[in-house]
Amino acid sequence: MTNALVKHWRDYASIAPFFVLFAAFGVVPLLYALYLSTLQWDGISDPEFVGLDQWARLFDTPDVVTAAGNTVIIFLLGQIPVAIGALIAAAMLSQPRLRFRGFYQTAFFLPQVTSVVAVTIVFQSLFAEKYGFVNNILDMLGLPAQQWLSEPWKMKVVIALMVIWRGFGYFLLLFMAGIAAIDRSLVEAAQIDGANPVRIFRSITLPMLTPTLVFVTLTGAIAGMQIFTEPQVLFNFTGNPGGPNNGGLTMMLLQYEYLGGIGSTGTIQLVKPDLGFAAVIGWVIFIALVLLALINNRFLRKSLGGR
Repeated sequence: MTNALVKHWRDYASIAPFFVLFAAFGVVPLLYALYLSTLQWDGISDPEFVGLDQWARLFDTPDVVTAAGNTVIIFLLGQIPVAIGALIAAAMLSQPRLRFRGFYQTAFFLPQVTSVVAVTIVFQSLFAEKYGFVNNILDMLGLPAQQWLSEPWKMKVVIALMVIWRGFGYFLLLFMAGIAAIDRSLVEAAQIDGANPVRIFRSITLPMLTPTLVFVTLTGAIAGMQIFTEPQVLFNFTGNPGGPNNGGLTMMLLQYEYLGGIGSTGTIQLVKPDLGFAAVIGWVIFIALVLLALINNRFLRKSLGGR
C-alpha cells in the first residue's frame, strides 16, 4: 500500500483537493451537526450536554407536528402537480413540427430565474384579502371573497401555487431534454406498427425517461421539503413567519425560529433559541429526504419495468 502511494503520489495529489474540500465543507459540518444535536445551547452561553433529550423533544413539541404536516401538504399540493403538468407539456412541446419551441421554453423558464422574494410579494398582492386581484375577480363573479392569507388551507394553496408557478419551467426543460435524447427510430417504429400517441407515451417515452423522472422527483422533493422563503415573506406582514395560527409553518421555518429567527410578535422571540434542537430538526429533514429518495427510486424503477 505504501509503495503504491509513493509510486502514484501525483495521481492522488491531483484528486486530493476534491476530497479535502468535501471533508472540510461536507463531512466535518455534518459530524458537527450530529454533535450539536446532543447539546442545549442558545449560541451565547455555555452549551450543556443533554444527550438524546433533544431528539426526545421532537415528540413533545406540538409545532414539530404542525410544521411537518404543513410541509407534506404543501409538497403534495405543489410539487406533484407541477411535475405531472411539466411532463405532459414537455411531451406536447416536443412534437417535431412545433414552431417557436425556443420561445415557449424561454417563456416558461422565466419564472425560475425571477427573485423568489419578488414573486412572493406579487402573490401577496394578488391574494390580499381586501384589495387583492383574485378577490376582485370573485366579487365580479358574485362570489364571496376568500381569506387567502389567514385560513390554514387557503394559505397552503397560495404557497403551493407559487411553487407550481416557479418550478414548472425548470421541470419542463428537464423533461424536454430527456425526450430529445430518446432515439426517434423507436417512436417511428411504433408509429409504423400503428401505435397511437398515448401508447407511444406510455410504452416508450415514460420508460426511457426513467433517469429524468428520478432526478426530477428527487430535486422536487428536496425543494418541497426545504420551503422557506415563500411563507416567510408571504406572512411577513403578520409578524409570524408561519402565518396566522402557524398555517404556513414549515420545517425550515421552524428550524429558523430555533436558530434565532424573529417570532410571532415581530420583535420578541417566539421560541427560545436552541441551536441543538435546530440541528435535530435539520437532521429530521435530512433523514426524510434520504428515505424519500430511496422510496421514490424503488417505486419508479418497479413501476416502469425495473429499468
